[in-house]
Amino acid sequence: MKIIASFVLALLLWQNIYGQVTLEGKVSNARGEALPDIHILIYPPGSKMLIAFCISNSEGRFRTTVNCPSDSLCVETSSINYHNERRCIANTSQTLQFKLIYGVKELKGVVVKAAPIEKRGDTLSYLVKPFTHMQERTIGDVLKNMPGIEVESSGRILYQGMPIQKFYVEGLDLMGGRYGVVSKNLPAEAVSTVEIYENHQPIRILEDRVTSHQASLNLKLKRNITTTGTAKLGAGASPLLWDVNLTPMTFTKNFQIVTSYQTNNTGDDVSRQLNTYTLADLLQDVPSGSPDILGIQEVSPPDIAQNRYLDNNIHLLNFNGLQRIGNNFQLRGNLYYINDVQREHSTMQRTIYIPLDTLQFTEQLNNHRFNNYLQGEFTLNRNVKGNYLDNKLKIQSGWDKQYGLAYTGDENINQSLKKPFSSLSNELRSISPVGNYLLEFRSLVMYNYSPHRLAVEPGMFEDALNQGEIYDLAKQQIDLQRFYTDNSAGFTFSWKRLTFTPRVGIAYRQQTLESKILITRQGEERVAGNDFSNNLEGTQTRTYLQTDVEYKLNKITINAELPLSWQHVNLNDTRLDEKQDFTHLWFDPSLSVDYSITGFWRLRSSWSYTNKSGDIDMVHYGFILGNYRDLSLQAAPLSITSSNNLSLSLSYRNPIISFFNSLNYVYSTSNNNLTYSNIIQDDGTNIVKAIYQPQTAYVHYLTGYTSKFFTAIKTTLSMRANYNQRQGKTLVNNELLNTKTLFYNFKPDINIRLFQWLTAEYDLNSSYIETFIDNESKSNISMLSHNLLFFISPKDNHLISLTSEYYDHKGNTTFFGDVSYRYTISKSGKKVDFELKWNNIFNNKTYTTYQASSFTVWKSTYDLRPSQALLSVRFSF
Repeated sequence: MKIIASFVLALLLWQNIYGQVTLEGKVSNARGEALPDIHILIYPPGSKMLIAFCISNSEGRFRTTVNCPSDSLCVETSSINYHNERRCIANTSQTLQFKLIYGVKELKGVVVKAAPIEKRGDTLSYLVKPFTHMQERTIGDVLKNMPGIEVESSGRILYQGMPIQKFYVEGLDLMGGRYGVVSKNLPAEAVSTVEIYENHQPIRILEDRVTSHQASLNLKLKRNITTTGTAKLGAGASPLLWDVNLTPMTFTKNFQIVTSYQTNNTGDDVSRQLNTYTLADLLQDVPSGSPDILGIQEVSPPDIAQNRYLDNNIHLLNFNGLQRIGNNFQLRGNLYYINDVQREHSTMQRTIYIPLDTLQFTEQLNNHRFNNYLQGEFTLNRNVKGNYLDNKLKIQSGWDKQYGLAYTGDENINQSLKKPFSSLSNELRSISPVGNYLLEFRSLVMYNYSPHRLAVEPGMFEDALNQGEIYDLAKQQIDLQRFYTDNSAGFTFSWKRLTFTPRVGIAYRQQTLESKILITRQGEERVAGNDFSNNLEGTQTRTYLQTDVEYKLNKITINAELPLSWQHVNLNDTRLDEKQDFTHLWFDPSLSVDYSITGFWRLRSSWSYTNKSGDIDMVHYGFILGNYRDLSLQAAPLSITSSNNLSLSLSYRNPIISFFNSLNYVYSTSNNNLTYSNIIQDDGTNIVKAIYQPQTAYVHYLTGYTSKFFTAIKTTLSMRANYNQRQGKTLVNNELLNTKTLFYNFKPDINIRLFQWLTAEYDLNSSYIETFIDNESKSNISMLSHNLLFFISPKDNHLISLTSEYYDHKGNTTFFGDVSYRYTISKSGKKVDFELKWNNIFNNKTYTTYQASSFTVWKSTYDLRPSQALLSVRFSF
């Protein structure tokens, strides 16, 4: 696979670099005045296939590169106000001068259709109408039809395989990364254009100084003042079902507001609309929110639509408001409240490969989750050419409860978990000019508290906890308090083609972990021994000097990051008389090169070396009962991982012919000072210990993506392929095993309009997983799914939808069928939909899927929602 990938990359690069010529010049009128916005089109001789193009700038100048094997080229100018000029030239680098003759072109009896995709500079504009099919109602539905744009099942939006950086509506960032409420509820008919800002620098004062290679998305609305939104009321059976969605929205240039109340018990987890999707938020190196040290035993969600298995009862309240105030300031508030009850019924079979044996265990799980979450976020922002200010105050509170019943074949095990969580944080960033420099300050202050309680009945691990005697109940108590602050100052300046951004700062973290295990036998409760308690004080200090250097020359951008950090960690458990104290000086350089080969091709390469210490949450010198199956001890030194990462990506996007492609390869080696020992007990429980034993893991990742829109038939064809290989070592029952996991995935899909009254969607998802232990194949899992949808409109305002899904996981086959009928009333430009939907026509009861790790394979069988019918009415405001 590596050889094939290397050959493909070499071939593509050879084709596009060898023989590359540069065409540049100037366009002017008869008086010699520069002409901007003139299209320069390049064709092979005797062909109408466009191979390159550019647009003249404000000085009338243009420049583009061409890769064509012919000995000559045809260059043509195009403008509505000037006569076209066409020349045939030698296929060599040269400078051209065009003097155009004025003449407005009169179009008689011609219907002019705008191109579905237009490119101007770094902005791609997608017209919404050409990508909208009769069954689609929201802008999120339409986005998935646009080539180059992907919408994951979670709602996250990708462009050329990478998450978007910002989600704007009319240039304003109302949602702050939680854009699912807008994308899933904003009617597509209210949007005229979807804009992709390539290489988007969201901070205006940095636009001409610091390059960004990430993309952002902006929605252009049809009206300057837009009041819209979605309302849906639905009821059905069986059992009694409801689905309510009231999401009004108002958008203007200076004021925006989105409010939402959503509730249902139909399996739609609308809380996912409040997930943070932007890459910057996900990559923040700060302590996590509510820790996951304790939990009840669960199974991973299956790879099918959520409304087929999720038994829920959710209520969501959301308010988002943004107001421009004086002096170019913006004030934004985002409030969220979620109340959700979820039930889960499943059977899990574990196959564990241990030295000289293979173990199998089967559990039946019956879990209930009661999730309550409240968050308020208040932001003051000023983003102008003169300076930048952003201050974000965030308040979070959660009081989740979970209950589980596990049947192992011999006994029932009851679990209950209480996970209250509260957090307060403030984040400030300021950039101001001082002479020829830009002075920047950053500050983050955070405090959170998590008192978690887990109860397991009957008690487990009696050999370790109760001297081999059976007991009734185990209670694990944890109190974790954390304080974290990170403050830095820096400046930005330019010298010739170089831009320097040095920054100095200090990050400090202080936390207290208190825990103990209580055991109850015959009505008497006592505290387990000191080996099962913790009173751990921890501090972590990081002082750093980070220097970013950027070099730009024509179409090449080189970035270097040169962070130097001094790390000090002190951990002390006075009760157990255990402690560790260490200091490290780390240099974590990285280098990236971005080369825009032509207007269509782009090559990017990066390398980084990083050192990262483990989360001090994961160190505890006393045992902690994580769930009824896992008793863990992390008494080893704090983990330290040193990684080398190399990536290479090649992309091609041609908006003229609506064709987008990308190929990415990542190679990573990670050296860790710790190995985790897994001691598998006869009953399937696991005692995990961290030991000081260095090991190295190797990862190869290759992915390719292609997408093409055919304008004439309003059809989008896409395909994604992935390959992943991971090698490392695993310590199981005191024996060190060499493990390797291979993963292949192939996923083509097509959205096609067969006739005016018939649209079809089809996607295939084929995956293969194979695990090896000491070069011997231990398991192989093949998974295949086919999804086929037909949308039929026998007459105006009537729509019939037919859905079929087929799954085959290691011979376990499942077939789903759904049908719906929708009648639409259109009045004054508004649409009211009456819909009757019947899900799971064949009343499938269960669904089986597989997951695999280095030495374990899980076979999970989920109870499904029964056959159900829902009648609803939906309209836009």
